[in-house]
Amino acid sequence: MKAIFLKELRTYFKNPLGYVFIGMMLVVFGVYYSLYTMYYQFADFYHVLNASSSLIVFVVPVLTMRIMSEETRNKTDQLLLTSPIKTSGIVLGKFFAAASVFTLVLLISILQPLTTVFGFNGEMSAAMTSGGYLAFFLLGITFISVGMFISSLTENQLISAVITIAVFLILMMLDGVEAILPTSRYFSLGAMLVVLAIVLFLIYRAIHELVITGIIGAGSIAVILGIFFIIPESFDGLLAKIMSSLAIFARYSDMFSGVFDFSHLIFFISVIIFFLFLTCQVVEKKRWNE
Repeated sequence: MKAIFLKELRTYFKNPLGYVFIGMMLVVFGVYYSLYTMYYQFADFYHVLNASSSLIVFVVPVLTMRIMSEETRNKTDQLLLTSPIKTSGIVLGKFFAAASVFTLVLLISILQPLTTVFGFNGEMSAAMTSGGYLAFFLLGITFISVGMFISSLTENQLISAVITIAVFLILMMLDGVEAILPTSRYFSLGAMLVVLAIVLFLIYRAIHELVITGIIGAGSIAVILGIFFIIPESFDGLLAKIMSSLAIFARYSDMFSGVFDFSHLIFFISVIIFFLFLTCQVVEKKRWNE
């Protein structure tokens, strides 16, 4: 894993991609810092982090679009997959390299709140600023794990970036969407079946095993329909509840506002582990096909 990590880290700084990402992020921070701190006279840096969070939807794909797809396009994945390195080592090495570049940006951005405190003698809440940085970091590395999985599904970097941005926008729209969803149990049942179909498609896309995908699908449908006919009231407003629980930005906002709930931390870590696991399955499938 260490060798993959160092190789990926060097790659980010051997081509313009790493510098483009760092530059874009620092420009975003700089613009909002100037706007909030100097124009609106808000000393706390968490305002800058909060405003910047919506823009990382478009910036993080720059970091992840090539992380897996470039190996496939350049055929260098064959050397990687036939090496003695474990699949988890390959995926984790690449993930930690991307996360390190993202963390580097955050470390550089600390100069801005320090400027406010020591340069302008401004007062800043250490707790709120620290909470803002933690929330921003968790959101960023969660998006990196999602982007890695999408990048592993295609060899085209542009397609990877576009799909990643689309997924991030959908995740953003989940925040508050439960308020406009129908609460009918039949609507929830139909939506669950549609979501299952999408999940099955992703599973098949990852493992290319029709029989296994079919077994998973049949079992899942049986469970969903069984619960629906035995406990139909459990489907009342079910989709809205699920959407609310999956709203990443809602949890991010809670942490940002100073409400530290341990369940939010567990949620972000679980999402990261889930998408890294899916990426490992895609890579493992390619390894067996070599």
